[in-house]
Amino acid sequence: MAANISFNPLITTTASGSFSVQSDGYIQGVFLDDPSLRFELAGGILGSTETLPMWGGVGVSESLPSASAVPQLGSVLTRATVLTGLTGFSVFNQASAWVLTPQSRVPTAGIGATVPFLRLGSGMRLAVQCDPSLVSLDGGLVTQQVSWDFGGQRLVPYVAAYPANVITAASWSANAVTYTTTTAHGVGVGDDFSISGMTPAGYNGSFTAIAGTTGSTLVASMAVNPGSATVFGTLLAGGGALPVKVLDVAIGNSKIVSYDAVNNYANWINSGSTAIILL
Repeated sequence: MAANISFNPLITTTASGSFSVQSDGYIQGVFLDDPSLRFELAGGILGSTETLPMWGGVGVSESLPSASAVPQLGSVLTRATVLTGLTGFSVFNQASAWVLTPQSRVPTAGIGATVPFLRLGSGMRLAVQCDPSLVSLDGGLVTQQVSWDFGGQRLVPYVAAYPANVITAASWSANAVTYTTTTAHGVGVGDDFSISGMTPAGYNGSFTAIAGTTGSTLVASMAVNPGSATVFGTLLAGGGALPVKVLDVAIGNSKIVSYDAVNNYANWINSGSTAIILL
């Protein structure tokens, strides 16, 4: 028996060394081909209220065209800001008229442009940007709950739903920023949250709550002092279970979008993290 060769002729694997690590990643906002569902791709028009260009992998909300608007085919799309308003995700697939430049190498759409998107429930598989901590989902069920960060436009660990809240104070000290909200915010230590509408702009963005977060106080790591806050913005509503299934997580080897709000440029990061979600 010792001289016998044991093997499993039915095992599915990848030959060692046949592919590089990078080839295992995904591109944010690109769906995986599925001939049986190819007609689930829909199109809408980017709404006039949008203040940012649109790219793939962004959670969107649909509205009916205004009665006074020029007749158009498709919904009016805007960025979703709450889970109840999220109806789908924008994609790069068939976005042939989107614009790219030498300075902004991610294709983007402006107001009035056609935006391809996939609706929730379409059954399509889509790559979206994700928090690297979602690697903890590996080995678990595809039904594990996750949430969507509307500020950072990325998939994050599950957070109980909390409403939007007005910021009344913000300060920086010892590589940490502290925000004060009008009422108790409902964000816990370790939860992701997003701030918008602050001046200086360094106070805006997506953060992870650290020790000291409680009641109406939010604390997060911040390496650079933004300066004295002159305009106080909003804690964006967040949390709640995004109604998708997570099929795969690729950490550190995917192409994700990085937006430069100062210059209005969108460029690729080739070492980002993505997740494949089943809509």
